[in-house]
Amino acid sequence: MTQDSTAKEHKQKVAAGFNLASVGYARQAVRFLAMTARRLVEIAAIRSQETILDVATGTGHSAIAISPIVGTNGRVIGIDLSPDMLEVAQQNITKAILDNIQLQLGDAENLSFEDESFDKVICASGIFFLPDMQAGLQEWLRVTKPGGVVAFSSFGETAFNPMREMYANRIQNNYGVILPPSRGFQRLNTIQKCQDLMQQAGFRPEAVEIRTEQLGYYLQNVDDWWDIVWNTGFRHSVSQIAPEKLAQFKTEHLAEVRELATDKGIWLDVPAIFVVGKKVS
Repeated sequence: MTQDSTAKEHKQKVAAGFNLASVGYARQAVRFLAMTARRLVEIAAIRSQETILDVATGTGHSAIAISPIVGTNGRVIGIDLSPDMLEVAQQNITKAILDNIQLQLGDAENLSFEDESFDKVICASGIFFLPDMQAGLQEWLRVTKPGGVVAFSSFGETAFNPMREMYANRIQNNYGVILPPSRGFQRLNTIQKCQDLMQQAGFRPEAVEIRTEQLGYYLQNVDDWWDIVWNTGFRHSVSQIAPEKLAQFKTEHLAEVRELATDKGIWLDVPAIFVVGKKVS
C-alpha cells in the first residue's frame, strides 16, 4: 500500500468514526470539546469583519462562537471530513439563527482555497487526527493572510487519565484491538512537540505562543465516562470490538472506572494546550 493510499484509508476511518460519534457531541459529559473550542476562539483574538476558516469544525462549536464576533460583515467557513458532523453542525447553526457560517466537506491537508484567503485559521481538538500534521499546518499557513494567525488546540500528556490508560490496556490486552503507540492527541501532547511542529511547518519561533490551561471537571458517574468513549475519538477503537463482545467490554471497563469515584464524582483531567502562530510577511 502506498503512502497516499494509507493516508486516504486513515482519513476514511477517522471520518467514519466521527460519523458514528456525531449525534453525541452535545452530551453534557463531553462538554470539554465545546469548552476547548470556545477558549481557542478567545485566545485567537478574533475581531469584527474577519474571515475565518474553522478546520475540523465538527458540530460547529468554534464556528458558532466566532459568528457573532465577526458580525454581519465577517464570515466563517467550517470544513470537516465527516458529513454527519456537518449535518449536526448545520442543525446547530440553524437553531442559533446564524447566517454568516458556511459549511463544506474538506480535507485539512488539501484545502480548496486560494492563497491568503483568511484572516485566521483555527482548529479545535482536530489537528492530531491528520495523517500529516506538518502538511496540514503548511496548508493553513498558505491560506492565511500576512499578519494573520493559525491557532489550534491539543491536550496534555495526562489528559483523560487514568481512565484512558485503563481503556487502552483492556481493549488491547483482552479484546485484541491494536492501537498505534502514538495516536490522537498523544502525537501532540507537550509544549515541545507543538513548538517543533510549528517550526517544521515554517513558523518563526518568536511568532509562536503556546499556553496550557486545565479545563477538567467531575463526571457524575461511570455512564458519563461511557458517553465520552462512545461520542468522541475513542469511538473509532471501541467500534473494532466484535458486536457480541461489546457489552462485556463495557461492563468490565466501567467496573474499573467505578473504583475511581469519590464523593465529588470521577475527575476528568483535561489539560488543554493552545497554540497560536502569526504569519510573518
